[in-house]
Amino acid sequence: MKLSLYSFIVCVPLTLPVTYAGQINNALFDQGKAVYDKVCSACHNYLPPPKAAPPLLGISGHYHQAFVDPNKAIAHIVDYLKQPAAEKSMLPPMARQQWGLMAPLSLPDEELKAVAYWVWEIYTVECSKGAAAPWVCRNSQGNPPLMK
Repeated sequence: MKLSLYSFIVCVPLTLPVTYAGQINNALFDQGKAVYDKVCSACHNYLPPPKAAPPLLGISGHYHQAFVDPNKAIAHIVDYLKQPAAEKSMLPPMARQQWGLMAPLSLPDEELKAVAYWVWEIYTVECSKGAAAPWVCRNSQGNPPLMK
C-alpha cells in the first residue's frame, strides 16, 4: 500500500493516545471557531480533503504530539501565526515543502489566542466524542485511546 503525503500529514500524527483531562472554555472555543470561519477557513479545511493548506485537525494532532502542556502549545501556535518560520512549524519537513509556510496573520492578540486555543482543543474534542473519522484518536496499536 502506497502512503501519500496526505496520509502522512493527517494520519500519522493522529496515532497518539489521548486523554481528556478537563473542561473546555466554551466562550474562548467559540471565539476561536469564529476566527477560523472568518480567516483560516479560506485556506484550511477542518477535516480532509485539504484546500490550499493542510486540514487543521491534522495540524492539531501534530501539536498534541509535540506538546503536553496546552499553554505552551497555544503560545507556540500564537507565535507561529504572528511570524511563521520553518523551525517553528510542527509539520514534517516534506509537508512544509509541499505546502510552504503560511503568511503571517495580522490579527489582534485576543483573536490569535482564541484561534490557537481552538486549534489545540479540536483534537481533544474530536477524541472525546468518538471522533469525526475512524483514523482519528487511534493509538500506535490501532486501538481507541483511553478516555478519562
